[in-house]
Amino acid sequence: MSIVYFDTETGGLLPQHPTIQIGAIAVSPDWSEVESFECKILFDEAAADPQALKVNHYDPEVWKRDGVSERRALEDFAAFLNRHRSVDMVSKRTGNPYSVARLAGHNAATFDGPRLFDAFRRQEMFCPAHPQVLCVLQRAMWFAMETGTALKSLKLEELARHFGVPVQDAHDALADCRMAIGVARAMADTKETADW
Repeated sequence: MSIVYFDTETGGLLPQHPTIQIGAIAVSPDWSEVESFECKILFDEAAADPQALKVNHYDPEVWKRDGVSERRALEDFAAFLNRHRSVDMVSKRTGNPYSVARLAGHNAATFDGPRLFDAFRRQEMFCPAHPQVLCVLQRAMWFAMETGTALKSLKLEELARHFGVPVQDAHDALADCRMAIGVARAMADTKETADW
């Protein structure tokens, strides 16, 4: 089953702050990268926290050149998700079968997932992804408890360092996806070889 690891970068942590970038990587069951997706979203700078923009590598010239509207970003992302559908569902309304993508990411269950689904609702679009998002941060909490591992922090960069995953360009959506995949894989590999 293919899993789509995704990340959003934002102009702040509050719900009203804009989403400025989406990144995603579809991985196969053997952790191979199947396809990646990245887009920058045009937004009103006045609606963002300047400190958040600095942290998230915002460059006005790059966004002006490469950015697209939120609707276009979601259309493109929906097309990406449709290519990686792996969860079979049945419509409650019609009884017809359909399939959606499985999403995962760091802090994705409580931050990125709700933000993404809210954006699709705002644009009155269907998000072709399962509403229950797998979360690397929550998995790390379980992992620490199951193994007795002391984790310095649950921040993505610190988890990556703990598991020996390269940390590059943190707070870039696609780079954060790769770190989340590395952390998830390291936990899975540790669990497979552990004697507990």
